[in-house]
Amino acid sequence: MKKKIAVLGECMLEIQKTQSGLRQGFGGDTLNTAVYLARLARAANVDLSVSYFTALGKDHLSDDMIKSWQQEGVDTTHVARYADKLPGLYLIENREDGERDFHYWRQDAAARYWIAREENDHLCTILSDYDLIYLSGITLAIQDSASLIKLLNLIKKLKESGCVVVFDSNYRERLWPTPAQAQECYEQILALTDIALLTLEDEQKLYQEKTQNDTLTRLQAFGLAQLVLKSGSDGCMVVTKGKEQWVPTTAIHDVVDTTAAGDSFNAAYIYKWLSSQDAIQAALAGHTLAGQVIRHYGAIIAQDAMPTL
Repeated sequence: MKKKIAVLGECMLEIQKTQSGLRQGFGGDTLNTAVYLARLARAANVDLSVSYFTALGKDHLSDDMIKSWQQEGVDTTHVARYADKLPGLYLIENREDGERDFHYWRQDAAARYWIAREENDHLCTILSDYDLIYLSGITLAIQDSASLIKLLNLIKKLKESGCVVVFDSNYRERLWPTPAQAQECYEQILALTDIALLTLEDEQKLYQEKTQNDTLTRLQAFGLAQLVLKSGSDGCMVVTKGKEQWVPTTAIHDVVDTTAAGDSFNAAYIYKWLSSQDAIQAALAGHTLAGQVIRHYGAIIAQDAMPTL
């Protein structure tokens, strides 16, 4: 039976500073995950559809973005288009160690108005037909207060209808009025989450926790079916049914850009878990794809650079 995945979030125009100048593309945490999921499914000829839910403008750049997603195999049927809005924009500057600095122009981006302008009942009817719903902390952070309540209510209804909810906190301090508001929102979404794909650094920054055990203890209280706590190049802790297992990475010595490392990990994890129902195999697949992505510049690597999982 065909599996259907709905990815909710924001995609922006991406400007990448390279040695030869500026390169234009597109990116956004959830869109990155959607693209990699679609690629993995298509490469393996798996009966899996990936739909992206967001809003864009009616300008030619938005047209180009949608065409690019379609070429990647991402379903764009439910992308809203607003004539009075434009997509957001971000610039990436890479450091010598492979880390990067981001500069954003997104305050009036179309995606910020998607939940506010769409009817929840209509969205619920559409989304309840999907097997898995994926969203991130950025999906939440770009909403105004009223839209955030609408979105959380929508996820609650989808959870009750049987959808599997997958969440990556992807905490970005600049997007939240205060850390306390981010904590409150994350706690509400984690209570609805089946699979949490989180990053230790983000969690510790938000909660000021000193050790991984502190973070694991707090998160396990939510009763998550699966918890993955990512620790970058070291590996990740996978927790299922109260059992913790460390899954190390293979050392990568030619890292040039860590953009979308976590997003690609999430895509491979979801893809492998859907096919194997094995969280450890899913984590290993996540490491494999992320390890390849960080050896290339930009959020979306070339198709011919994709590994076989």
